[in-house]
Amino acid sequence: MSLAVRYNTAGTAGQPSPNIWGDCPVEKSLIAPDELTYLYDTFLNNFTANEVILGNWLVVGTNPDTAIVTDEADGVINISGSAAGDDEAYLCSNMLCNEVIKKGSNKRLWFEASIKLDDADADVSIICGLGESALMAAEAIADDPTSYPTSALADYDFIGFMAGTDGTNMGGFDSVYHQDGDSGTVTIVKADCLANSSTDNDDTYIKLGFKFDGKQTVTFYVNGTANGTTLDIDDLTGDKLDDALGIIIGIKDDVGGADDLKIDWVRFACDKVASGR
Repeated sequence: MSLAVRYNTAGTAGQPSPNIWGDCPVEKSLIAPDELTYLYDTFLNNFTANEVILGNWLVVGTNPDTAIVTDEADGVINISGSAAGDDEAYLCSNMLCNEVIKKGSNKRLWFEASIKLDDADADVSIICGLGESALMAAEAIADDPTSYPTSALADYDFIGFMAGTDGTNMGGFDSVYHQDGDSGTVTIVKADCLANSSTDNDDTYIKLGFKFDGKQTVTFYVNGTANGTTLDIDDLTGDKLDDALGIIIGIKDDVGGADDLKIDWVRFACDKVASGR
């Protein structure tokens, strides 16, 4: 029996994208776990609502709420604030990689998550990607960051995607990075990777992902398709992100509407040793 592997497609809405994951040696997580860090969570385990520990995840923020989404199959969790202005919730992992996103490291990295905002008109800000441990706390996203991308985040390392509010509505998703010392101002790699619209963002799952080739380039993907603008590691101060990084996905409700962010699944991998590729 033959097994067809789709290495170069966007993939279906509910599944990780072959364009990102086709070259990830997932089998190493079983046969050589000392060579690859690998995580794939579809949130099938039960948990108690509003606890700060959800399985392997930590929930932080100002008055965060969490819940199992009972009317969707295959595991979905919901995070939100508790209806007051600037309430927030962030789902955070342990640190997963150290000095991987570094020019010439030969350590590759892959990340993707499937998330959904119930209301595209919400006055919220969202982050989805990798951040250092100090970012994983209340006020990871600045209160009412209407000056986005200026003073949008706490002043710690982050790479991934962000959508900031204009004081009335959430904007589109940008691919961004931030380094210590940038005073919370994120650098936009590509603006409007996914523009905010009722068609694209209103009660619709989106896949946000990126991968690093271990050499010099980070490529960002939306719904499994490369967005056309890459990050050259030369653009980073010191040609790297200095701090150990873990997953952070979260929402800040700027006006207190108790808006929800649903997370269907998260996938991450990185080389622990130089791949030689």
